[in-house]
Amino acid sequence: MSVSISKAILHILDPSLGMPVLSENLMSFNDQMREYTEKHILKCYNDADLKKTRFISEVGLFKGLVKEYANTDDFMKFSRAITEFFFKLIAENPDVRPCDLLFVQANVFNKDYMIILKLNYKKGYIHFTKQEEGTKNIIIEQPCALPAASQKIDEFIFVDTNSMEVFVKEKKCQVYNEPCYYISKHLLECREEKPDKEKVKIITQTTDKIIKEFYDDDIMMKTRVKNIIRENVEESLKFNVEEISEQVFDDHEIKKAYTEEIKMKGIKEPEVKVNFNYANKIKTKQKIVTDEGIEINIPYEIISNKDKVEFINNPDGTISIVLKNIDSIIDK
Repeated sequence: MSVSISKAILHILDPSLGMPVLSENLMSFNDQMREYTEKHILKCYNDADLKKTRFISEVGLFKGLVKEYANTDDFMKFSRAITEFFFKLIAENPDVRPCDLLFVQANVFNKDYMIILKLNYKKGYIHFTKQEEGTKNIIIEQPCALPAASQKIDEFIFVDTNSMEVFVKEKKCQVYNEPCYYISKHLLECREEKPDKEKVKIITQTTDKIIKEFYDDDIMMKTRVKNIIRENVEESLKFNVEEISEQVFDDHEIKKAYTEEIKMKGIKEPEVKVNFNYANKIKTKQKIVTDEGIEINIPYEIISNKDKVEFINNPDGTISIVLKNIDSIIDK
C-alpha cells in the first residue's frame, strides 16, 4: 500500500464564524472518506508544483511544533496550534482563501509524514426543499464546498518527521501588504522558493528574449537551450544557468546581460534543481507554428540532426523546413 493513514483530524477555518471550529476528536474513516483522503495525498505527493524548502531558523514556531510533536505524539495540540495561526492569517488578510485544514499522519511510500491539506473553499450548488404553500425544490449556492476527490488541492505541506525535510505547494498572496509565498514566510519560516515550473519558465523566457534581441530570434538557438535543460534534468534533475550561457552565447557582453537579467528575476543560484514530479512534465518536443497556422511537433533529440530535419533560410527571407528519411507516415 503506497499510503497508510494512522490518524487525521479536520478543523474548520470559516472567517464568517468569527473563530475556528476546532474538532475535539480524531476523524473516523469509512471506506469513502479513506479513499477521498488517500487520493488527495497521492495527487499532492506527485504534484509537479511541489517544492522542497528548508527552515531558516532552528527556533521558528512551526519547526518547534513539529519537534514537540515528534517527542510527545500530541497530534491534537499540534493541529490546533497550526489552525489558530492559519485562522489569524485568513482573518487579517482577505487574499488568503478560507478553508478547512485536514491534518494527516501517514506513511507514504515508506516514509513518515505530517501532512497538512489546505482544503480551500469552492462555490458549489445543492438542492434545497422549501415549504411555501406546499413543497418547493430550489437550487442554492454552497460557498464552503470542499475540493472533490478528482480535483487538485491548491496548497499543502508535507513534513518528513524523520529527516525534518519540508515540501510545500502554495500560492503567492498579498499578506500584510506584501506579495509573498505566505505559507513559507509566515507559517513555516522557511526560505521562499519559486516553484520549479516558474524557474524554468523564467530561464526559457529570458533566453528567448536575449536570442530575439541579439540573434534575430534564431529558432535553432531557442531549441538548443530547451534541449540542454531537458537533457540535464533527465540525467540529474538539475541544470546550470552559467553552462547554458557558455554553450549558447558567443559574446561576453551578451553572456553578462543574460546572467544579470536571470538574477534580476529572482534566480540567484547558479544551479537550478528540479523535482522528479516536474521533471516528468518537461516537454520532449518542440512545437513549431508557421504564419499560416501549420503546426509541427519535433522531438528535441532530432531537431538538430540534419539527417532528419533541416531549416533552410531562403534568399527571399522565407524559411523552408525539410523532413528527411521518413520510413512511414501515420494519420492521427
